[in-house]
Amino acid sequence: MFTVKFSGLTDVGRVRDHNEDAFLIDNSLFIVADGMGGAAAGEVASSIAIKTISEDLSDFSYANDEEAIKILQNSIKKTDKEIKVQMEQDPAFHGMGTTLVIALHIDSRLLIGNVGDSRAYIITNPNAGKQKESDENFISNAAAKTGVMPKFELDKKNKTDEGIIRLTEDHSVVMEMVNSGVISEEDIRTHPMRNRITRCLGSIGNSNPDFLWHEISNGDTLLLCSDGLWEMVHEDLIFAIVNSSSNPEDICTRLITAANNSGGADNITVITAMFEKK
Repeated sequence: MFTVKFSGLTDVGRVRDHNEDAFLIDNSLFIVADGMGGAAAGEVASSIAIKTISEDLSDFSYANDEEAIKILQNSIKKTDKEIKVQMEQDPAFHGMGTTLVIALHIDSRLLIGNVGDSRAYIITNPNAGKQKESDENFISNAAAKTGVMPKFELDKKNKTDEGIIRLTEDHSVVMEMVNSGVISEEDIRTHPMRNRITRCLGSIGNSNPDFLWHEISNGDTLLLCSDGLWEMVHEDLIFAIVNSSSNPEDICTRLITAANNSGGADNITVITAMFEKK
């Protein structure tokens, strides 16, 4: 069993005039939603996602892993339909949608689901609670390699070293280009098509969300974020901030500060949860 300390924070950034992101922390449930659609439509879509899924999962129980994924998948698809209904009822909401990244803490594991390009990371063995000296002006290496675990094979990973691991894969044009070898992952943040997502709630179509299980290790820190963080702050700096922070509130505040210091081109939302064995 694990004790968990968590925090969440959202910020409008330095360019946008309103915040279309939304997040929820409800004991073992963590959600980040990044709305889109112009005017107030993005805010509506992300709030529908938070409300619908949190209500659906308020009495979450399951018999096996397959059933747990099915329950979460049905809730996400219900949200997709709810957003479509709102678009049909009000022309002002036409074209709205939202990304979603969700984590459920179940015993010693996390069930992660995602649609779009909001991300989940695990920072392993970050010496939680040990304050270190750090430099907020640290210049990150744009070519730093991002660790990516294969889906559904996370339990086989021998996590002995410190590091940052991206658990989710973006549903985006640029990630498809990375997977096909057209561009490198380092090119994502500067590519002109970096904001083109291929899947979101409101237009999920025949696609399904992605799901994976992560076996928690002592000292793991879960990070959920919208693209307003990871496009502005490279993974090596995210790792450095987590590794030199003593609590989740400090992590969230420093990450948002780092994103704004890099330009704050979008809304920024961060949830962190630090796990320690009892």
